[in-house]
Amino acid sequence: KLVSASYDTLDATILTGNLPAISGASLTGLSSPKIIGHAYDWSTPDESTTSSTFADIPSNKGRVSYTTVGANSDFILSYGVNYKQTGNHASYFYFFNLRYKIVLQSDSSTLVTGNSRLLAHNINEGTLITNSDAVTHVELLDPGTVAAGTALYFQPQFSSQSTGTCKGIQLNIYEVSA
Repeated sequence: KLVSASYDTLDATILTGNLPAISGASLTGLSSPKIIGHAYDWSTPDESTTSSTFADIPSNKGRVSYTTVGANSDFILSYGVNYKQTGNHASYFYFFNLRYKIVLQSDSSTLVTGNSRLLAHNINEGTLITNSDAVTHVELLDPGTVAAGTALYFQPQFSSQSTGTCKGIQLNIYEVSA
């Protein structure tokens, strides 16, 4: 039991029983990220690839232009993709991949590349199979040091082990304060 309401230090071993809730309202110097910018795009690239190496979707289809609101922000990307996978193999999984990269518009340099998002189908019938599907992914991308007001591109890239067609992409870009 405490005999005084005023202590500079307090040994945790003497705290027992029901303790009052502690409010964080008076804490200072803490910051929390906030969404400071948002962009939305729906595109219908309808482009195919047979390359197992990532490549930009042709003709900049699906690419989105965005100008940063804050400095040194991170980006949360939420994207849904409609795709079609066609293949023919006796006992094989075929994959279709999609990812985004952030490109600086002023010199076309890549600031950051997202993770590979693998979409696989078991095409083991030994006959030509076509499968259409849709999936949504969310990831955080950190482009590093970027000034407020910087023009960026969000460029989709794809790859496939057979014939993969990117039919449509719904992209939400959320700029998160540093």
